[in-house]
Amino acid sequence: MSTTLDGAHTTSADTTSARELALRAELVARATAMHPVLREYIAQAEQERRLPQASVDALTEAGMLRLLTPKRFGGHEVGLRTYLDVTAEIARSGCSASAWYAFILNQSDWVLGTLQDEAQQAVWHTGPDTKLCAQLNPMGPVEITPVDGGVRLSGRWGFASAGLHSTWTIFGWPVIDERGAPVDLKIGLVRIADLTLEDTWYCAGMAGTGSNTFVACDVFIPDEYQSVISLALSHQYPTPHKDEYAYQQNAAGIYSLAALPPALGLAQAALEQTLAKLARGGKSISYTRYADSSKAPTTQLAVAQSATLIDCAFLQARAAADELDAVARTGRDMSPLDSAKNRMRVANAARNVREAVDLLLNVQGAGSFALANSLQRLWRDINTCTRHGLVNPEMNHEVYGRALVGADEQQMHLLM
Repeated sequence: MSTTLDGAHTTSADTTSARELALRAELVARATAMHPVLREYIAQAEQERRLPQASVDALTEAGMLRLLTPKRFGGHEVGLRTYLDVTAEIARSGCSASAWYAFILNQSDWVLGTLQDEAQQAVWHTGPDTKLCAQLNPMGPVEITPVDGGVRLSGRWGFASAGLHSTWTIFGWPVIDERGAPVDLKIGLVRIADLTLEDTWYCAGMAGTGSNTFVACDVFIPDEYQSVISLALSHQYPTPHKDEYAYQQNAAGIYSLAALPPALGLAQAALEQTLAKLARGGKSISYTRYADSSKAPTTQLAVAQSATLIDCAFLQARAAADELDAVARTGRDMSPLDSAKNRMRVANAARNVREAVDLLLNVQGAGSFALANSLQRLWRDINTCTRHGLVNPEMNHEVYGRALVGADEQQMHLLM
């Protein structure tokens, strides 16, 4: 047993296995090898507002969409740190839609891995690459009708990223008390063939994710396909496979962290593209005597600060992932304060990458916003994905502040 700088005790269970490290290196290398293929379809994804099948096939064949699928079903069942590094590397290709698919489909697999065996078998009996997405927040009211053996739902669920290529989805709907107030959130597994998908995704950023709207009309969800979010938040997962540490993660931590890696990799891509452009030379700074902008101290300071902000974002994200993994291996849940601290790390990392890319826009000047310049797309995508409800820097700041001062959580959403 050893002691960390903050006085916490660690055991051998906190040490990442040699197998996990080797698998991490292999999966990151596979993600890097995919860059040329993913880059080929970036423009098509944005134009068609959906990820092309060729990109989906490449991600599937490389095993990028089974990172958090249990080994029992042929998945990789990796820890959060490996998931983070691999997904960020996918994003480093510059293809935001591919990275977002890796987030949505892998994160949804993690949710399924915490549920009952019946739900897991329903999806993965056809293989580890059966695709599952999730929308936990309905758009407006949901008509909920309890029936024998389950429930029937009617309603709309928007922002259905990866819904165009998925076979199953997980819906969330409120549990209402006798006063009509929401007291919990139920989640349940739904076959997409039973739904209608409305084409509603017209967005300035993350355009290629095809995040349209599912419409359910009297859809039946069996009891064995359901759970409540309060169980996850109290570290009481329905899965009987308690030895699978990957599905014993702190729920608030993984929900927050999982959405961040696409932004990390996209920021890295923006920096690399800017440095490559500067290395080619020939760009002057308008209304100055700098014929080569890389020779200007303002340029040098901006890229140095941008690189450092991205580095800090990776360091904080990896620290959060490593801590979440280490605690999960012990079988215990993380303390509320430590959970909130890790969410603050995610929030700060999101702000860092936004600021980093803003600096790069300054370096490239007004030409950054030319449609032919990929930097403007990376900027739009980063500013969109870092405002996802689970990353939301402002709310995560509030969560940490409440934890530090001991304030109650009555104003917060159930997932907060």
